[in-house]
Amino acid sequence: MSGSEKIKAYLRDRKLKATPIRVELLQLLNENEAALPYSEIQKHLKVFDRVTVYRTINALIDSGIVHKASTSGDEVYYALCSQECSSQCHKHEHIHFKCTQCHKVSCIHAHHSLNINIPEYQINEISIEIEGVCKKCLTKQ
Repeated sequence: MSGSEKIKAYLRDRKLKATPIRVELLQLLNENEAALPYSEIQKHLKVFDRVTVYRTINALIDSGIVHKASTSGDEVYYALCSQECSSQCHKHEHIHFKCTQCHKVSCIHAHHSLNINIPEYQINEISIEIEGVCKKCLTKQ
């Protein structure tokens, strides 16, 4: 089964239509090891208008397939969710690391579970963003 066929099957399993833009967007995110900024996504999917791209991203967020990995300045970065995420709950126990040199945003899985309890509050999601220099840029120095 090809990559696009797997994506189409995955979308159908999530009760979504496998539209061309959804398939192309998921292929794009799957091909990149780092989260992508909206401007880059829009550039790669230039055959679709920006409103369609934006609505598609939001539909995939609502379905637990994509998540916002970072909001930095005017850019929002998006990445694929894990298989554990659903439309009811995004389960992300990872850190979003933004490199200050190459500006890539990576989802880094923590070795220790984050256990935060705030009395009289219900925590649905924890998001941690760290800025620094990635290992690729460090080796270039």
